[in-house]
Amino acid sequence: MNSENVLKMIVTSNVRYKVLLALSEGAKSLGEIQMQVGSTKSTISHALSDLEDENLITQDSETKKYKLTNVGRLIYLQIKHITSSLESIKRFEDFWLSHDLSGIPEELLVRIGDLKDSELHVTAPEYLKLPHEIYIELIKTSKWIKGVSPILFSDYPQEFLGLAFGKEVDIEIITTRSVYNKLIELSPQEAVEKVKNISNVKLYVVEENPKVAFTVTNNFLSLGLFLPDGTYDMMSDLISKSEKAKRWGIDLFEYYKKRAKRVI
Repeated sequence: MNSENVLKMIVTSNVRYKVLLALSEGAKSLGEIQMQVGSTKSTISHALSDLEDENLITQDSETKKYKLTNVGRLIYLQIKHITSSLESIKRFEDFWLSHDLSGIPEELLVRIGDLKDSELHVTAPEYLKLPHEIYIELIKTSKWIKGVSPILFSDYPQEFLGLAFGKEVDIEIITTRSVYNKLIELSPQEAVEKVKNISNVKLYVVEENPKVAFTVTNNFLSLGLFLPDGTYDMMSDLISKSEKAKRWGIDLFEYYKKRAKRVI
């Protein structure tokens, strides 16, 4: 059976998929599998036979317990990855449909399942501060901050400087040339010089427009996207505190850091 048919054989049967899921936890007897899968022994036996025919599982001759083969584990992990991605896509379907995803490289779009445990914070137009307020409260407890921001919120520089000077939080920010120039224009000269002389703040400039705004810290990932017309959506913010999401955010930051030049 070719790879397409193997995948079809698994995903078209809820029982076969559940058997793989059960065996991913370790070897099990037919009775133990039945208790976990919740189907008849006859149905499970058929599923086991199908999976065994494709070398996805094997039965120990002594214990009579079933377990995944190396091929079975590899295939299970791939299906688990696809399932996780689909869950993330469907859970935030409107968010993905209505925003520009071009700022996220393909290798991270493939890992979109890492964001499935996020929460989407959306506010009404008459109360724009909600995602902003949640974000500010979250960064106040962070030990390190990495972010990409092609936009400039007027109160963010003061908040970040307070963290850098007060708590000595390690901060790395990537922004665009135009935002950097505006930031320098709006900041007092003494503040700029002070920032240049502290080791825990690094500022980078990327010449392209990232078309994504996000912050990742030791506590959370906050992801904002642009609308198809090129404007930033200030009313929607995807926030996650899961380790996978934070790792995803760090990798996205490193993607842009490779394209940026340090200016401070």
